[in-house]
Amino acid sequence: MPLKFSFDMRSASNIIEAANEPDLDTDPERAQYVRSIPDALLFNGLLMQHYFISTKFLSKVNDFEIQGTDIWLATYPKSGMTWTAEILSLVCNDGNIDNVKDVYLPKRVKHFEMGSPTGPTGFLGPERLLSTHLPATHIPIQLKQLKCKIIYVVRNPKDTCVSYYHFHRMTSYLGKYSGTWDQFTKLFLAGHLVYGDWLSHVEGYWRLQRQNPRNVLIISYEELKTRLPETIARVGHFVGKTFTADVIEKMANHCSFAEMSANQMVNREVSVDTQVFDMSETKFMRKGIIGDWKSMFNAKQCKQFDDKYNRRLEELDIKLDYNL
Repeated sequence: MPLKFSFDMRSASNIIEAANEPDLDTDPERAQYVRSIPDALLFNGLLMQHYFISTKFLSKVNDFEIQGTDIWLATYPKSGMTWTAEILSLVCNDGNIDNVKDVYLPKRVKHFEMGSPTGPTGFLGPERLLSTHLPATHIPIQLKQLKCKIIYVVRNPKDTCVSYYHFHRMTSYLGKYSGTWDQFTKLFLAGHLVYGDWLSHVEGYWRLQRQNPRNVLIISYEELKTRLPETIARVGHFVGKTFTADVIEKMANHCSFAEMSANQMVNREVSVDTQVFDMSETKFMRKGIIGDWKSMFNAKQCKQFDDKYNRRLEELDIKLDYNL
């Protein structure tokens, strides 16, 4: 039987201060986490940080007008957005590294929910390149209707959880998390973190891809790591670009994790980012490996993640590598 999926297409948005959520204290661990996020918001039930994101902007998300030439990049946090954004920007510049090497990545690929109250502005190039961590249930109505192309990047949940944990610890707008690793894994499994439940996030975009495969491309972080040239070529083909093997090789070298982590246009070690990211705790681009979960997970946590995710991922035919 085919799976059914529908979106709430109402234009109204329900936005409240997360700390004022009714019955928040019925779950003490979730309440402690929510209150650790400075001025956190609930956007139609989704926990959001409020440092970069205004309530006025969120109230306009549903009605944001999509252009047919838009290309959107969507991921759950810490699943390869920065990496793929650099690839997408380079692809849309016909593989010309000189066009991108001196331009700050957030100016080339606009992070949607960190835009102005009226939406992202100041796009470069003929296509509007946008990125988002919003789940498919919370993106603009016209984007749900697939009026443009979407690239979705998925990463195995264990490595995602480890990376998100370290990101929380370094990031001021996430409260520089001081809880334990075990507490964090429980929050991740329960879907209580900022941007919500990992599996629901993945499944939402998977369902969009099933609706229109021509307009939604799903790639994995693990493919970026193990088959970067082929994955760049797939991204290029998806947005209507074809490259020679020589150009693909140059793009892959430019977009390798080693090059990216040293690239000041990408690694968040300049500008305002130094005010919100504590680089003494960890780097924004930390390791970029597959299997880092082995350094953090115990046997019980592994079983909890496997029990929650493996069967459903198999049903969705989403194959993710956990080891390099």
